Amino acid sequence: MSSTQVQQKIPTIQDYIQASPLPLLGFLGGLAASTAETLTFAFDNIKTRMQMNGKQGMPTYTGFGDCIKKTLNTSGFRGFYKGLSAALFRQITYSSVRMWVYENIKRAYFQSDPSFLTKLAAGGFAGAVGCLVGTPGDVFKIRLINDMQGLKYKGLIDCAQKTFQADGYMGFLKGLNVNIARAIVVNAAELASYDQAKGFLVNQCQLRSDSLWTHFLGSTAAGFMGAVCSSPVDVIKTRFMNQVSTEGALAYKSATECGLKVLKTEGFGAFYKGFLSYFLRIGPWNVFFFMAYEQYKAFALPRLVKF
Repeated sequence: MSSTQVQQKIPTIQDYIQASPLPLLGFLGGLAASTAETLTFAFDNIKTRMQMNGKQGMPTYTGFGDCIKKTLNTSGFRGFYKGLSAALFRQITYSSVRMWVYENIKRAYFQSDPSFLTKLAAGGFAGAVGCLVGTPGDVFKIRLINDMQGLKYKGLIDCAQKTFQADGYMGFLKGLNVNIARAIVVNAAELASYDQAKGFLVNQCQLRSDSLWTHFLGSTAAGFMGAVCSSPVDVIKTRFMNQVSTEGALAYKSATECGLKVLKTEGFGAFYKGFLSYFLRIGPWNVFFFMAYEQYKAFALPRLVKF
């Protein structure tokens, strides 16, 4: 057997992708999410500070503008990007897995026109699975953002080490239950709404499925639905994850207790604290994510996969 024949039998990366293209879609989902995260992280930073407004020793803000002003005065422009490394770590793990799971479900069960409830269930399940690997990054992100002056943590690695020293491995999964609840809600709302809106625009409005206008309108609808549905869970998640054990004392023993205390002491409106910054983050985030995801697929799939 000649060396040329032997070389021809050695599988290439493209051969692996062709045999199983779904991991590629997961990777492209993580890449698109990282793109969206980088472009909108400043709003996520402000949203997190607003949700912690005056709680657990954090500064008190009179509003969105006051939060921006105090962040600039305290940390400068770089303060708006504090925690970005943890956010990107989270998206590479969380979004890659959730999009891989969602694309698997779509290809297995979406052969005919599925109902909206089916899409909701698929999106929620994908979010829950992705959350299992993405929660540590979420914990690190929230703690780094709320360490405004850098007195607690030097960076992502230091935050991970100190989290482990304080709470062990379970510290990486703090708030996992509420994070899964949020992931189920936000992914059910966003992924299902995007597919539903995209289908409506193509079938009823006669827009092209590969049109940027279709992607923009569909992702805008997804962002709005995601923000409205997930804000209450996101507030609880932020407050619960931010607390660190101090001589064994915690403000909240569970995410459920956290939600009940917030409702009792601050009222239902507290679940929409920082909603403007939350929507300004999650709305554009969805636009950038879905548009980037569609473009990355349009570029990579024809070159690497033959359907």
